[in-house]
Amino acid sequence: ELDPGDVAYYALGWSGFVIVIVAGWTTAITNLYRAGLAAQAIFFNHSRKKTTIVVGLVTVGIACFPFVFSQILPLLTYAGLLVVPVGAIVFAEHQIFPRIGFTRYWSSYRQLTFSMPAVASWGLGLVFGFGLNALDVISFYFLFIPTWFFTIAVYTLLASRYGAKENYAREAKEEEARNETIVRFQEQQAKNEPAIPNDKSFYTKGLKFIAIAALATTLVLACNVLFGSTSETDYIENRELFYTYAFICTIIYFVLAYWALKRGKSNTEA
Repeated sequence: ELDPGDVAYYALGWSGFVIVIVAGWTTAITNLYRAGLAAQAIFFNHSRKKTTIVVGLVTVGIACFPFVFSQILPLLTYAGLLVVPVGAIVFAEHQIFPRIGFTRYWSSYRQLTFSMPAVASWGLGLVFGFGLNALDVISFYFLFIPTWFFTIAVYTLLASRYGAKENYAREAKEEEARNETIVRFQEQQAKNEPAIPNDKSFYTKGLKFIAIAALATTLVLACNVLFGSTSETDYIENRELFYTYAFICTIIYFVLAYWALKRGKSNTEA
């Protein structure tokens, strides 16, 4: 198996480590935020901050076990399979139903608090997907494709039996009127919001210019390795040059870009 650290280092040198760390950090923040919100929906008696901290600590503890990070791809595949039927249901509701004469939001128009077609389609989709995996019919990396189509077919069939084929003209007009009211309200709110000033100070522009110049320098160094290496010796020399200065440019870019971002926020709040 390929080690991400080795791949990052041999491709980009020490700057590869920085990029991998920053990329993982920015991705993990949003995932942790979503996980905290989901956990708070269950443990609603606790604050969002406390719930997010607990979820983060549990996640860090789980990630320390080799089984998790060594089998992360299968785990993500199986976890993704849980939400594939949900995406199929949404796609069917918004893209397929209008084209075959069904009504979108039919369950809302019927004021249903529990959608049996959606829940049943999700469950049957999981049984179908994991059943294919158990029978070893298809590689688990591609399980989402037949599961997606199967769920669409099942949901369309069940929804037609539960009322999606009926006409809800009156409810649709009420929905349209409500949406127009919401749009007008939001437009009025937008007019009352103060204008956000754009930080055009010379200092901030200088920070952004140097950050972009650091990126451009990294690109030039990479092109030098790719096009300026006529022999193995030249390649090794150009690669070492890239490793050294690309790392410096990467640090400069992230530091100055973040600095410019913080200055823009502080000037806006002021």
